[in-house]
Amino acid sequence: MKNSNGLTVVIASAAHRAHYVEWFKTALQTEGIHGEVIAFEYRDTAPTLSLADRGVVMPAYNSPEYREEVLNWVRRESPDLFVSVNDYELQVLAGGLAEELRRGGCTVAALDADAQNIVLDKHLMAARLRDRGLPTPATWLGSEADMAQATNSGGSFIVKHRFGSGSDGLRIATGETLQEMVIESAKTARDAGGRPTTHGEDAVIVQTHLPGTEFGVDGVFALDGTGRLNGALARRKDRMRGGDTDVATTVAAKGFTQALAELGDLLKPVGPIDVDFKEDTEGSPQIIDINPRFGGGYPFCHLAGANVPAYLVRELAGLADAPSLLDYEVGVTTARRDEFSVLRR
Repeated sequence: MKNSNGLTVVIASAAHRAHYVEWFKTALQTEGIHGEVIAFEYRDTAPTLSLADRGVVMPAYNSPEYREEVLNWVRRESPDLFVSVNDYELQVLAGGLAEELRRGGCTVAALDADAQNIVLDKHLMAARLRDRGLPTPATWLGSEADMAQATNSGGSFIVKHRFGSGSDGLRIATGETLQEMVIESAKTARDAGGRPTTHGEDAVIVQTHLPGTEFGVDGVFALDGTGRLNGALARRKDRMRGGDTDVATTVAAKGFTQALAELGDLLKPVGPIDVDFKEDTEGSPQIIDINPRFGGGYPFCHLAGANVPAYLVRELAGLADAPSLLDYEVGVTTARRDEFSVLRR
């Protein structure tokens, strides 16, 4: 631990994800580690600013001032861990900022530029996964809809944004409606930086529609950037709401660990990543999305007994490995809920 004042964790783009702030604060306390949790947000009304040990109003990730403000703050405060829960901010970090922060001694839970491009561009991701022999559905650009129809004649399709986050632009289409759904999805598509794009149909992708059950799986990787998989947590997605998992049930992660280990070798993640799998007609899980961060589904496993924040702060503090912190009870069904926080009086 390099910070003489204790261990400092920064959660950037914290927004309304108060549970991460609270769980990291609790982790420091239960593991007997002196330190603090700091929330970064550009909106001064974000609830996480008041719930953190310290809240810092930062420029938005897409503002001209962001990079210099973050660099200056990190150089001044010397935090130990920098975690973002925003897909587009991760793109900025991967563009060189994360390496600058690491040179100052801060561990940054972000990919390098090449790996980030793989997970951000869903068309490229499908190609790289196939090259590694990893299971993923057949994928085409929106402009290749005719080819998709010819290849998957009589089947159904998923249409979504090529550079989207979560279920952005999601449409389910038949062969007859595929072209229409591509055009509709493209109207709201964004580029790799989260800006509106004029790339038209190539700003969306088309995939074969997998009929089976969907799972969210967290891979917990070493903080040293070697891509070593330390553990995996899995849940079945029982119900969705607004593109997020609303109800989920924890399941054993054994069937997903080999794919996660391969992803570790390909991407060299730092800390947790969230991988979505969906079963094909034979019941074989296929990778449909990768988010190089704490995913929206991690809380379902946390409430079933896993404690990734505690695992990470122990690793940062140089304490003995505690694999039991990544254990959880299988068969726990949990529902997402909304809460409210008083910001000021």
